[in-house]
Amino acid sequence: MRIVSVTSVRDEGPFLLEWIAWHRLLGVSDFLIFSNDCRDGTDRMLDALATAGVVEHLPHGRQAGKSIQWQALKSAWQHPLRKAADWMLISDLDEFPMIHAGAHRFADLLAALPEGTEAVALAWRLFGNAGIAGFADRPVTAQFLHSAPAEMLHPIAASYFKTLFRPAAFRQPGVHRPAPVAGRVPVWVDGSGRPLPASHAENDGILALWRLTNYRHLAELHHYSLRSLESFLVKTERGLPNRGSKNLDLQYWVERNYNATPNAAALALQVPLAEEMARLRALPGLAVLHDAACTWHQQKAQALLRQPESYRLYAACQHVPASAVLPASMAINLLRLRHAIQTSGQVEADPRPA
Repeated sequence: MRIVSVTSVRDEGPFLLEWIAWHRLLGVSDFLIFSNDCRDGTDRMLDALATAGVVEHLPHGRQAGKSIQWQALKSAWQHPLRKAADWMLISDLDEFPMIHAGAHRFADLLAALPEGTEAVALAWRLFGNAGIAGFADRPVTAQFLHSAPAEMLHPIAASYFKTLFRPAAFRQPGVHRPAPVAGRVPVWVDGSGRPLPASHAENDGILALWRLTNYRHLAELHHYSLRSLESFLVKTERGLPNRGSKNLDLQYWVERNYNATPNAAALALQVPLAEEMARLRALPGLAVLHDAACTWHQQKAQALLRQPESYRLYAACQHVPASAVLPASMAINLLRLRHAIQTSGQVEADPRPA
């Protein structure tokens, strides 16, 4: 079984080896990684990994007026690795599949799904910064152990999903979900292995599972969109891969910084993860390049802290150590207001979150 993982990166060197090691542990056989405008050496790390046969690295540049991530996805769809893959997952370096079935591998998840499944909606589980301000060269999955509760309704990002899917059943990729072949509805299930209702399976504009419940029993997607506060500052300067106009500000922090639920699920893989990371780090040039990326990251954070706007954001985030989980009635009311604004045309129908 061949599973290809596709991502697009910029200045994420400190987190690259953990992300690749995690996915290799889960059973990813092929990596198709695009890079652009790297300043911290992420591209050089990928070159070294490509030389060692671990990943396929495709550097690419920006085109005016076009999303860098969408450019990468179009290229990925034409690549031989996609054409040879049984399954495909398009995700970001702050997203880690968490398989609750069996030994936490993709094979365990797929064995637990109904026969004929062609796509699995892996819901985000938002992880907060756990009160950690400073960057540390330690696995993200071992540092940040508090998350949003499983059934949180608001913000809508609490139930956004990415998709593990059979590329042969779809006509083109998408950041969150692929587009089906015209006239055919693929067999979609949620992270508990239950068929998605037609309202979700047949509508390409639906990117969240908020109307559903209990959709994480077999698998979900741990989303560390903040990491430490210093890492968040660096992210605000770097920007998002698919939405250059989206502000990474205090509102973004509040909508992601959920620490209400102790969540140690990722600790189950820390021993084999450390071993796999050590194997990658031992490849020619990787240790030096990784350490250099960490140094760049630390220096960038300190430089940003000396800038007034970044300092004010840093200070404001310190005053919001954890976002409140709203009661269901309040959350539903806010989602209804959001829907009314969407249908009035004042916001995008498909927000393409990140």
